[in-house]
Amino acid sequence: MNILIVEDDFIIAKHLQFLLNGFGYEANDIATDYTAATEILNSKVFHLAVLDINLNGYQTGIDLADYIRENFKIPFLFLSAHEDIAVVNAALQAAPHAFLQKPFQKITVYTAVKLALKNYRLAALAGETTSEEKEDTTVIKDALFIKEKHLFTKIMLTDILYIRSDDNYLELHTTKKKYTIRETLKNMLQQLPSNYFFRVHKSFIINLNAITGIDYVHVMINDIEIPITNDNRAELLSRIKTFS
Repeated sequence: MNILIVEDDFIIAKHLQFLLNGFGYEANDIATDYTAATEILNSKVFHLAVLDINLNGYQTGIDLADYIRENFKIPFLFLSAHEDIAVVNAALQAAPHAFLQKPFQKITVYTAVKLALKNYRLAALAGETTSEEKEDTTVIKDALFIKEKHLFTKIMLTDILYIRSDDNYLELHTTKKKYTIRETLKNMLQQLPSNYFFRVHKSFIINLNAITGIDYVHVMINDIEIPITNDNRAELLSRIKTFS
């Protein structure tokens, strides 16, 4: 999971990077101001942003939070040493998914990241998304339209082999390439035709027509092994013709 750190104090940024990487995240990108942060955000996919409220330059971390909410729809948390109630209230108006106070400790960083991801996920499951978010993935008859930057790319349902969940993101593996979108597996399943797609595991949906083999713990799609639970395996076998 990629995490962007936006912090203008080099020592604090490197300490935070060290802690996040130690938790198993990929916090390899650090920006010190609004402009640098927006350039990095547009260069690769991130799953979380840690934003210092005070940044170099005119624009603040609050401005950056507004930009992220409008353009990327990823969770973010604020990092601040402020004890000024007015500043804190202004930050809270941006609706961060968590808040991390300086000086921070290892456990408070871990907790803030987990809380931000959880709060974002709960909001998505509750349907508390904007109309623009809901347009990111739109099912029209036999195709999905996936938003890539400023273009909606058409993907035929028949080309989808399987879909893998990664927190608030989905990986759509097709016959041609892999797409990464911001969506939950539950919402995606509701938009797919049930006669062609089946959820075999809490993290996987498969295209039934793409199956090449089934054993006791996996469904095979070409040379890819996808885990399947016992209950889902029994249901899957009841829906297909098998001979022994």
